[in-house]
Amino acid sequence: MEATHHSKDHIPLSASGINESVRLEKVRLLYSNIPINILATLVAAGIVAYTQTRFIEHSLLINWIIFLFAIALTRIGLYFAYQITPNPDKKIWETLFAVTVFITGGIWASAIFLLTSETNIISHVLLAVVIMAIAAGSMSTLSYQRMVGIGFLSILMIPLILRSLTITENEYASSLGIIYLVFYLIIFIAIFRFNKHITENIIFSYKSINDTIEVNAAKEQSEQANTAKSIFLSSMSHELRTPMNAIMGFAQIMQIDREKALTQEQKHNLSEIMSASEHLLLLIDDILELSHLESGGFASTPEMIDVDDVVNEALPLVFHLMRRKNITLALEGDGQGLNVFADPSLLRKIIFNLLCNAIKYNHQDGNVIVTTEDLDDKVKISITDTGKGINNNDLSQLFTPFNRLDIKHNVNGVGIGLSLSKRMIEVMNGEIGVESKPGKGSTFWITVPKS
Repeated sequence: MEATHHSKDHIPLSASGINESVRLEKVRLLYSNIPINILATLVAAGIVAYTQTRFIEHSLLINWIIFLFAIALTRIGLYFAYQITPNPDKKIWETLFAVTVFITGGIWASAIFLLTSETNIISHVLLAVVIMAIAAGSMSTLSYQRMVGIGFLSILMIPLILRSLTITENEYASSLGIIYLVFYLIIFIAIFRFNKHITENIIFSYKSINDTIEVNAAKEQSEQANTAKSIFLSSMSHELRTPMNAIMGFAQIMQIDREKALTQEQKHNLSEIMSASEHLLLLIDDILELSHLESGGFASTPEMIDVDDVVNEALPLVFHLMRRKNITLALEGDGQGLNVFADPSLLRKIIFNLLCNAIKYNHQDGNVIVTTEDLDDKVKISITDTGKGINNNDLSQLFTPFNRLDIKHNVNGVGIGLSLSKRMIEVMNGEIGVESKPGKGSTFWITVPKS
């Protein structure tokens, strides 16, 4: 994001000068992330409204959402005010940012007590999943200022932990409280690590450039910040998955508990928890892989592999999606024995992504056809669906990260599967493309070299 109106006099590369520059840059990065924070807040509020409306009074929920939207509008106003302020005073803007962030955290913390019931563990867990997702997201958007990130995390998680540990009506509540405490400590440590990464990168930038620092600093610091975030997210993959796996494990225990039978509504709610958790794990995997690719630390290990073997390995991963929509899948092609020179795990991931899209955007009782073709020096793999198709004007935007052309279709995802597939196939010297007819369906294809 451009911030030329925040230019300052040249600061000597002394210890105090570097510290001042680092602090100014961190303030700029904090404000540049406000639009993302607001978008995440609105999405999370919508999820809470949808999941909690069956458990609490509507008037209470509406009042809570009004307060949340009010502080969101305040933060948007603060964002634009910062953008038009020449040479902003860092202390004032740090304070204003921290106050609005802490108020936002307080509103979310109040939901733990206002929007849940001690006698309904499902309501509690659904809200906890949303709050934990917000806490995890705060690592990359608030950790530029360590105390702001830790303060927001503590305001969110400590009430959730205490609430869980004090619920006596449910035998699982105290166990969930322990899980939340472990999650809190993981994110707490992660904020320190991320803040250290970003500080070291900014300091390195100021020490390594010459007297033209004021012209190039903003661009270089932003690139280094993104690289640091990508490296950090890759290293945190296990830590991010652990809490979600724990939640899924407890949900599975509740499903098979024979001593206390669940009602149909409770079974349905547990199924929603499992489905949402599985979806979140897939999103975490995709985001981590995209970050790894962007950081330049991604390497392909190609070998000679049989195309049909890779396709058959990917198919079982989407059977549960096919069953939900009663999709019929057919395999067509030039027969066995088509070998390509590719990374088997990358190729399997690409085929999995394309199959998922073909199923998600298909009609109920639709069809999916997987075709392999021998094209002399390469093999073409096509996946055809019978969905709504894509408008010609949208085809050029399909492979742009986070570009959701499907919002109106109410399809889960964040819009990175195709962009991730494109980068993976390019790593293997292949190509990806699409052909679509609105109302009839789409065909996504990839080509992989034989050698």
